[in-house]
Amino acid sequence: MREQYFRQQIRALSFGLISPDKIKKISTAKIVTPELYDIDGFPVDGGLMDLRLGAIDPGVRCRTCGKRVKECPGHLGSIELARPIFHIKYIPLIELCIRSFCQNCGKLKLSDIKQEGLAPTIRAKKARDVKVCPHCSQQQEKIKLEKPSYFTSGKKRLSPTEIREILIKIKDEELKKIGINAKTCRPEWAVLSLLIVPSVTVRPSITLESGERSEDDLTHKLSDIIRANQRLWENLNAGAPEVIIEDLWDLLQYHITTFFDNSIAGIPPARHRSGQPLKTITERLKGK
Repeated sequence: MREQYFRQQIRALSFGLISPDKIKKISTAKIVTPELYDIDGFPVDGGLMDLRLGAIDPGVRCRTCGKRVKECPGHLGSIELARPIFHIKYIPLIELCIRSFCQNCGKLKLSDIKQEGLAPTIRAKKARDVKVCPHCSQQQEKIKLEKPSYFTSGKKRLSPTEIREILIKIKDEELKKIGINAKTCRPEWAVLSLLIVPSVTVRPSITLESGERSEDDLTHKLSDIIRANQRLWENLNAGAPEVIIEDLWDLLQYHITTFFDNSIAGIPPARHRSGQPLKTITERLKGK
């Protein structure tokens, strides 16, 4: 059969966050184990090299599209997180919304009269430091960002779960007032409950002269995430003390942060056993 080609002009690109529901829809496999291969060298189901994520060798077919390694584009998987985690690249969005909208009613902290005629950025700037909501008269707690990803109210540290509960209250029409398109960027989507796992074609393994496989840096980092996530699940189910839960939660935040960006100021980079820093998503995109 002759292939057909279609020529189309791309006029614009837009970027946004992906909702948890959309992640579930596009995910072809739920990844639950850091194990990559069984004793026969075959990819483990539910592992990071699961054949539903794409074909990895000439002798196998992808279990999602049925194609071989040269034709298969690869497919996404997902990891269900034991507790919500901040997406480090969207901390500015979270801070903007936390400070601009009422923590009680979710409305922009400016009266309707004061909003008139103002540009979206000016509205957000004027609403940031309002101490009493003009709509529900609720006193506003002063929430500070302690970089890279800690939010505090007074002496209390706010968890990603508490931050997300505030963000969920903001209605789509309120977000529009400061220039945010809620169809592509709901702020609570920046607090992750599901993590997308890139396809195996994005992070291919190589076979060394010794015959051993060498895995991609992203695969190493994803393995760390799954192990930390498993430990957090286990301790939550066992009813472990809150101090242990918080430490494991922080560890999971660290691994997901360095998966997205391994060069954040104030955070030690994740490294190979050799001591070399891992090249994760941001480091890859810098050269593109």
